[in-house]
Amino acid sequence: MQVLKDEIRNKILITAESMFYQKGFKETTTRNIADEVGIRVSNLYLYYENKEAIFCGVVDEFYRYFTNAFETFLDHQDKKTRKDADISYFLQKIIVTDQKKFVIITDKCQGTKYEGFKQKMISILMNHIKAQIDKNLRKDELIMYILAKNFIDGIIEIAKNYKDESWLENCINTLVKYHMNGMKHLM
Repeated sequence: MQVLKDEIRNKILITAESMFYQKGFKETTTRNIADEVGIRVSNLYLYYENKEAIFCGVVDEFYRYFTNAFETFLDHQDKKTRKDADISYFLQKIIVTDQKKFVIITDKCQGTKYEGFKQKMISILMNHIKAQIDKNLRKDELIMYILAKNFIDGIIEIAKNYKDESWLENCINTLVKYHMNGMKHLM
């Protein structure tokens, strides 16, 4: 009997992930999820107390993993192989393994506790950029914000339009090259 409950719980999360990816948090209802899973809404509430709890079930683990990995990567805290130290490789790996979760948490989470996730990524990157550039430019917070936001927005758009790994590699490499070449002029 427990196996059946775990199967339903997993089906709820898989279905919810797909619906949150397609419609976003606000437009997805518990009724939509329950109907797609093939259970009554009242049964869905036996597994999750509300839509927010389902959303957290979909993205919580990814949020912790990505935030930690992104900060660690930018702080160069990890001794990595050359390939693992490459921002292009890091971003490709995230999108290939967790594309839907990445898009959901960066672009489709309005109305949840994760609504500020994209801004958090921008702030982390902005602080990293600030530490790398000329002292005189560091004073202009708006420029630092624009540089970080443009890069993060580019990654999100690439993730939303993901086609295949070859396409992804080309797009990410192009964006990173564009960003890094522009940054060189500020250092």
